Amino acid sequence: MFFDNYTDMLKTTLDGVKRDDIQKLFDLIEETREKGKRLFVLGNGGSAAAASHWVCDFGKGINTEGSKRLKIVSLVDNTAVFSALGNDFGYDTTFSEQMKNLLEPDDLVLTFSVSGSSPNLVEAHRYANSIGAKTACVVADKGGRIIGMSDFAMIIPSENYGVVEDIHMILGHAISQKIRAVNEVA
Repeated sequence: MFFDNYTDMLKTTLDGVKRDDIQKLFDLIEETREKGKRLFVLGNGGSAAAASHWVCDFGKGINTEGSKRLKIVSLVDNTAVFSALGNDFGYDTTFSEQMKNLLEPDDLVLTFSVSGSSPNLVEAHRYANSIGAKTACVVADKGGRIIGMSDFAMIIPSENYGVVEDIHMILGHAISQKIRAVNEVA
C-alpha cells in the first residue's frame, strides 16, 4: 500500500539522520536563546510552512514561567512585505531585504529547503554571512548551494520532498520539546 511505502521511506530516512547533527542544531538554537540573539527561519513552499510552524512551537511552546524567551521570526509570515519585495526588487531579495532591517551579527539564520539552491535562500545566506550572522540549513541530499554557505548544514538523506519536509517538522517538535523540558528543570 502507498502509505506503508511512504512511512517505510520516512522511517528509513529518520534512521539515517545523524544524531550528532540534531544535537548541533539544538546547541545552536540554545546558544542563540541564551545570548538573547534572534533566530530567523526561512523556507519556500512547504518549508515556509515549517518555518511558520517553528515560530509557533518555539515562540510559545518552549516557554515556562520565568524561562528565557527565544526571539524567533519567520521571514515568510508578512505576506505584504514579502510580495512587495518580490514585486519591486525580484523574488531573489524577499529574505535578504527583510534581513537588512532586522538581522544583526551573531543572530542565527536557519533555512529549511529541499533543493538547497533557491535564489532567495542563497541570497539570504550571502547577506547573513556578510554581516557576521550565523547560518545553518536543513536540506535534502541534493548538494544544494546553501550547504557550502552555511556554518552548519544538516543533510537529510533523502531527495523526496515530502519526507524532507516531514523531518523539518519532526526536528522542530523534538527540539522545542527538549528546550521546554530544560526550561521546566531550570
